[in-house]
Amino acid sequence: MNETGLVFGAEFARRIRSRPYILATVLGALAIALVVEAPALFNRAFSSQAHAIVLAGPAALRVPAQTLFGDDFRVTASVDALPQPVTIDYLDAHGKAGAAVLLSQRGGRLYADVFTRDLSAWDDVDFRALAPLGVQVATGEPVSQTQRYVTVEKSLHSLDAKFADTQSAALGHGVAIGLVTVLYISILISAQAVVASVAEEKTSRIAEVLVATISPVSLLTGKTMAAGALALLQIAVWAGAALAFVPSGFAAFSHSSGAKAVTGASFAGLPQELALFVAFFILGFAQYATIYAAAASLISRTEDLGSVSGPIVMPAVGGFLIAQFAMAAPNAPFVVACSFMPFLSPYVMFTRLALETVPAWQIGLSLAINAVAAVACFWAAGKVYRVGMLLYGKLPSPRQVLAVLRS
Repeated sequence: MNETGLVFGAEFARRIRSRPYILATVLGALAIALVVEAPALFNRAFSSQAHAIVLAGPAALRVPAQTLFGDDFRVTASVDALPQPVTIDYLDAHGKAGAAVLLSQRGGRLYADVFTRDLSAWDDVDFRALAPLGVQVATGEPVSQTQRYVTVEKSLHSLDAKFADTQSAALGHGVAIGLVTVLYISILISAQAVVASVAEEKTSRIAEVLVATISPVSLLTGKTMAAGALALLQIAVWAGAALAFVPSGFAAFSHSSGAKAVTGASFAGLPQELALFVAFFILGFAQYATIYAAAASLISRTEDLGSVSGPIVMPAVGGFLIAQFAMAAPNAPFVVACSFMPFLSPYVMFTRLALETVPAWQIGLSLAINAVAAVACFWAAGKVYRVGMLLYGKLPSPRQVLAVLRS
């Protein structure tokens, strides 16, 4: 077995059995499952009380109002009048309702008195669904007629062939947010793992023995490949957890937002998205991990780790923040330009292609630029790593590092 394969196998076997890696993988999967299920949990918790109401008033108002409310509110009781005063005990006795709504006519208009447990929960709640009933009170025409006056029919026409309907567009945004977040976290965590491994070997003087028996380039390559493989394995576990819960979680979101149900067609573009996700992850990870490893090879004390690795974190943070901006404006000139820049591109370009149909030449150019950047980073990191692993004492100056790169 060659030196790179030997380092890869040893590093992979050591880290995959480590408790921190196993714990992070399991907790990550549980966290993703919780996040995906959050809409369903929130919908059940919120609608169980806040949207449960006691509806009161004359039958001429209550009966059509209950029909117009539809799924917006769950009517636990329908009564002619409310006691004075309305108490929390009264709401508890009527299905633990969140509020009692008393409908009446005042000055020829429909009026609603809301007696609620939580004023803040109802401050922004409107009764727009009762608009046809309000028109009936004002004009005397039946709700069946007035409903036509207050309803505006709407048809959405997409200018981008990527999304055929609203549910696939909503799913695309969800996939973009989720995968870009996973991309950001995985690249940083995996790159930091390479840093920790290199720093441990350097500060414990094990590096001297390793470099004496194994080529520094092979050592760097093996460590980087092992960390990347472990990160992809971790992402696969997290993706499995997400895919197991996405249908139910998105169905809850669709129900609460009025979107159509999720269908198999909504997931048709996922294989291509995931393939490009893996490609951008590998290229982004290669750029960050090799530079991180080179920086870690320069330290002699763990206390110096932050001073050399801290500046390298900034491009990752910047790329992630620009990706958030790209969620709202994927075609902004600044966003398009950043989607070709190394270190930023893995986040920004992936966000763009998850949200819209990006020209194939732009995707290809971005991949090519990042591939060249990854090779350049590896070349530069290899030079610094070769010298840095045997360098002890104070941190080298930027001028000394540049001298090493020129040699």
